[in-house]
Amino acid sequence: MVRISKRVEYALIAVQFMASEPDRLVSSRDLSETLALPSGLIAKILQRLASAGLLESEQGAGGGYRLVRDPEAISFLELSEAVEGRTRLAACDTSGTGSCERSDVCTVAGPVHLLGERIVGLLAGTTVGSLLRSSPVQGAHR
Repeated sequence: MVRISKRVEYALIAVQFMASEPDRLVSSRDLSETLALPSGLIAKILQRLASAGLLESEQGAGGGYRLVRDPEAISFLELSEAVEGRTRLAACDTSGTGSCERSDVCTVAGPVHLLGERIVGLLAGTTVGSLLRSSPVQGAHR
């Protein structure tokens, strides 16, 4: 099953918060305390989002992060890969650098690769803004 990691989920939460207050610099500590997110993890996520050009950071007292791109212009794939790295559906993904010990006899690598391409296409075509506009499901548990 394809799952969204906690890191990507926290990145979405952070982006949603920053989009709601676009002129405010937000520190990782503010986000951690306000949104009840793990402080060390949210700090790493914000650094990765800044490195990917989705956030800008200002150092020093009163510093923090600010969203620099409209959530409608950020694909879910871009956000996810900024936080987690390249998206791969399966370990045998033929476009990756890893190899599979079953590659010489595998009959499903092609279909798995095609499925991966479809999923990546869906994620690339889905904006963070469209996800954040969706109605939240109250009380949903995983």
